[in-house]
Amino acid sequence: MYDIILAAVMADRLYRSVFSSTTLANIMSILDDDDDYWDQVYVILFGQDFLTFSNSLLYKRPCRTRPFTGHQMVCDILNGHPDRGYDQFRMTTTSFVALRDVLLARGLIRGTRYMTADEQLAIFLFCVGHGVANRVLAETFQHSGETISRHFNNVLRGIVMLKDDYLSLPPNNAMVHPRIRDNLNFHPFKNAIGAIDGTHIPVIVPRSDQPRFRCRKGFTSQNMMAAVSFDHTFFFVCTGWEGSAADMRVLRWACDSGGFTVPDGKYYLVDSGYANTDKFLAPYRGERYHLSQFDSTARARTHRNPKDLYNHRHAQLRNVVEKTFGILKKRFKILNHATPFSYKVQCMIAMACCIVHNFIRRSQGNDMYFNEEIDQVHTSDDDEYVTNTVGTDESRRGDIMRRTITEQLWSSRC
Repeated sequence: MYDIILAAVMADRLYRSVFSSTTLANIMSILDDDDDYWDQVYVILFGQDFLTFSNSLLYKRPCRTRPFTGHQMVCDILNGHPDRGYDQFRMTTTSFVALRDVLLARGLIRGTRYMTADEQLAIFLFCVGHGVANRVLAETFQHSGETISRHFNNVLRGIVMLKDDYLSLPPNNAMVHPRIRDNLNFHPFKNAIGAIDGTHIPVIVPRSDQPRFRCRKGFTSQNMMAAVSFDHTFFFVCTGWEGSAADMRVLRWACDSGGFTVPDGKYYLVDSGYANTDKFLAPYRGERYHLSQFDSTARARTHRNPKDLYNHRHAQLRNVVEKTFGILKKRFKILNHATPFSYKVQCMIAMACCIVHNFIRRSQGNDMYFNEEIDQVHTSDDDEYVTNTVGTDESRRGDIMRRTITEQLWSSRC
């Protein structure tokens, strides 16, 4: 008898949710009351869990029912074995606390009644470190999707506002870097202060925008340009350019409108996707360049001519930008696949990851990602043809500088 009554109640609630008219819903309920057959059908369907979606109509149940909260989980991780914090948040516990304190001191985040600052930062770092969806974060930290999204964006904006503190261009009186100073092979590059390249980060954009965001590898991406030091830190980062944009075009915009400058007498090393100037020194075209071409055999390690030697030394130094991108993408998995955020947020995430990268480097020096060998993946289109992008004087000064360095390398070779 109870089963029949329950089935009748289920049917009545179901009809009221399906039919907008109260009269029709009542009629269907009355018809069911007079038909034992349908009573039995609903009992069977309910027993087989075909109508479990209606449970919320009768019994409202909480969704997040795990015995321990997200805050308790974060506290347990931070107070537990150091490897746990590093595995979950991609940084040491000490760096985690230091970053939290910086954000709190600047008033960029604050604890709320239901979520501490620790948990807010943990949500952000867990997301960018593992590249997981909102639903996974909601289950992991036991909050609604809306709460997760709100605090994720709050922390994201807070970290991006640290840009001026952790992304800064080198000073005009920058000293010769120890990597060049302490290695005779690199002495002619004494005025090099870093390397520049672009890397493609997968993004999701509206269908109408996909053609211009599609890169040469066939997926939609943003072309993020970065200038890095020989210490694997970022001097300058430019996000938001569509994947089809040429590296030289992005660099030219950064110099003209993006606030990127090069100290007098200094220069960056770039690949052949850029024009050769006295500020951006490129390799010779038509000669070997990638490191794998020089290291395969003993014969390959023998330099064929001055330009070949120059390209080898240039590649050995410029390789720092490839490794820096490798460290960044290995630490923050969210940069390896497109995420369902707005395009503006996707660009902010890339910028925030670079800022956190620099923060880790500054606060704790070396860690696992900085020390381990990173597979060298060429991030740019080196065979891109560059033309009409720089003035005649810039090009002439660049050719003179490159020729001078080439002669010094060849005359001092061992």
